[in-house]
Amino acid sequence: MAIGMEYLLDWIFPRYCCICGEFLSTHKFKYLCKSCSEKIILTGAHICEKCGHDFGEISAEAPSRCLRCLNSEFQFIALRSAVRLNYVTRRLIHQLKYKYGKHLAGDFVRIMQKNIPFMTLLEGGILVPVPLHWKRVFKREYNQSEVIASYLRKFSANVEVLPLLKRVRHTPPQVGLHIRERRGNVKNAFGINSKIKINHDRKLIIFDDVFTTGSTINECCKELRRHGFYNIYAATFTQTSKN
Repeated sequence: MAIGMEYLLDWIFPRYCCICGEFLSTHKFKYLCKSCSEKIILTGAHICEKCGHDFGEISAEAPSRCLRCLNSEFQFIALRSAVRLNYVTRRLIHQLKYKYGKHLAGDFVRIMQKNIPFMTLLEGGILVPVPLHWKRVFKREYNQSEVIASYLRKFSANVEVLPLLKRVRHTPPQVGLHIRERRGNVKNAFGINSKIKINHDRKLIIFDDVFTTGSTINECCKELRRHGFYNIYAATFTQTSKN
């Protein structure tokens, strides 16, 4: 789109920061002001080798794995998250999921592109968005993970997106559930999409917006492994620090 047309559209349909409400004119993000965007922190160098948990700025040598991974048997090879969870990123996710924020997906990808190691993980992979049950999609009108994944494909020529998994059982939201309750809640909730035929050695990347306990992503991995897929990774926009 020509720059002149962008200015005209901004004049007719003014944009505001989805976090603080500040009026936006020209900025590298469509719906984030400079001040709010600068509060977003990319995951650092000191991370768990398995789930990518960010240990933060530590002076001593970081452990190779976090407590969450030491106490869990995750079925993915490795998971990486693009940013740390804070007030801004939490609000972004809430806006995307519950405030008809589908238009924010482009900014999500612009943020993720700033994290080079995260984008490197995606290279050459097939993004498999965590599926929602049709009842949830009907209520929300879209699957936020599918929306972000689709934008990632537009920004990166070496990434595919395939709905290799489907939700076969409607489950209550995971929010507020204990880790054992979360595992039971999503057990056998996913099935394989038999209409899609790909080589079993392809690099698959389960994609979701947030990694909390890992119960949902792990159940997705188990279903893929049951059907002969083993080159499985995972990626999320952010993750909680529950260890």
